Amino acid sequence: MTRDTTVLSRLDERQTKYMQWQKSWCATAREKQVPEVAAEMQGQSPDFTEMGYLAGRGFGKTRVGAEWLARKVFLDLACHPSAVIAPTYQDIKFTCFENGLLNIIPPELIKAYNKTDMVIEMYNCVGDVAAIRGFTAEKPERLRGPQHTRIWCDELAAWQYDDTWDMAMMGLRLGDKPQVLWTTTPKPKELVRKLVKPKAGRVIVSGSTYDNRSNLPESFFDQLQQYEGTTLGRQELMGELISPEEAGIIKRSQFRLWSAKVPLPRFDWIIMSLDTAFTEKTFDKRSGDPDATACTVWGVFHHEKRNNIMLLDCWEDHLGMPDLIRRVKKEMAIPYGDDADQALIKPLFGSSKPMTSGRKPDILLIEDKGSGISLRQMLEREGLDAYAYNPGRADKLTRLHMVSPVFARKMVWLPESDKHEGRPKNWIEPMLAQLCAFTGPGSIKHDDYVDSVTQAIRLCIDKNLLNAVQARKDEVAPPPKRVVNPYAV
Repeated sequence: MTRDTTVLSRLDERQTKYMQWQKSWCATAREKQVPEVAAEMQGQSPDFTEMGYLAGRGFGKTRVGAEWLARKVFLDLACHPSAVIAPTYQDIKFTCFENGLLNIIPPELIKAYNKTDMVIEMYNCVGDVAAIRGFTAEKPERLRGPQHTRIWCDELAAWQYDDTWDMAMMGLRLGDKPQVLWTTTPKPKELVRKLVKPKAGRVIVSGSTYDNRSNLPESFFDQLQQYEGTTLGRQELMGELISPEEAGIIKRSQFRLWSAKVPLPRFDWIIMSLDTAFTEKTFDKRSGDPDATACTVWGVFHHEKRNNIMLLDCWEDHLGMPDLIRRVKKEMAIPYGDDADQALIKPLFGSSKPMTSGRKPDILLIEDKGSGISLRQMLEREGLDAYAYNPGRADKLTRLHMVSPVFARKMVWLPESDKHEGRPKNWIEPMLAQLCAFTGPGSIKHDDYVDSVTQAIRLCIDKNLLNAVQARKDEVAPPPKRVVNPYAV
């Protein structure tokens, strides 16, 4: 009698089925597909708190999640409940439950499967019953009450709401060591980018479609050749998390830096542009969270024989009408620069010291729609006139396309950081990241800065502020070139 046979003879039927199941899985699983082994390969503890799988199509991510969760449930003597969260109800039912968990768990270990409530009741190693409950990421509020000791989150990048993750983590509080494992084909969503950042107890595993080539038909890889080397291929096949800014209309490389060692130029115009939000209409109907009011301040100046534009300030905040009026009045009184042309810009409040010189904003630009109309009317009563900008029927994406040539011609400048050479000042980063990542509605969680930026530059285009090339009074204008008709006799 072999050693395996001796061990199995001492086990009951369920334990025997579990041993056979695990033996079969270990014989076929790759090292990366076993979370504890994958953690140790990276020098991390196998007793992780959170593990994420960023891998290409066909890697075997669903199998990883199903095998990990089912094994943990069987070995849990306390029978704490577990959860599976997937993008939709269909993903829970067909992908995670029926093609995932129920496909790999021996039938002898399943007590019941409720298709209506999406609950699997599974026996543990001593014959007690534990529940695995399915949730759709489309309804984060359903995760407010339930508690779990482990959660498998499938296709995280396809979740409609990031709030689902937050609600799930607040319920991950049972047992001595709650764990979460998420599996996804990477997409540059804000939630995914947040979860790949280094953190204690977090392990990230990467993989590609080609890691599982031996288990996939060769004809499948013949079809994949057309995507090799493309951005789509890098993401969907190689499991690479592409920076959202790579797909943006505006690129970081299109901005120019004004050296921190050089005094600011003399500004001909300073424009303060507001994208307003303060009424109940701007609240997120699902979460109740209000949109933020975004502000950017721009200076138009002459440089290299043409007009350019520089970002002087930017901020966003959740403000009601009275607070917003006070904030706008304060910002409109801030001068930029001083008699010595020193670069005294400070985020949110312009100059760092009271000044009687310097240039204050010439134009207050507010969108001529919704909450912007009310704000302009209230400001007029306070003696502050605003310029009404009407974008017509153009949506955010169209407006961005309309001003993109200004960026492409490298006419937009950012102040350089005093501490980090070659980088813009830190307070610029939120606006810059948002603008460069925006590719259309829903592409990023917040896009408040986009309208503020586009309407300011569109005003400059419409008023010919960026096309003027006439010489200053202290410059000598070159004589006009004589135009000769080559066909004249």
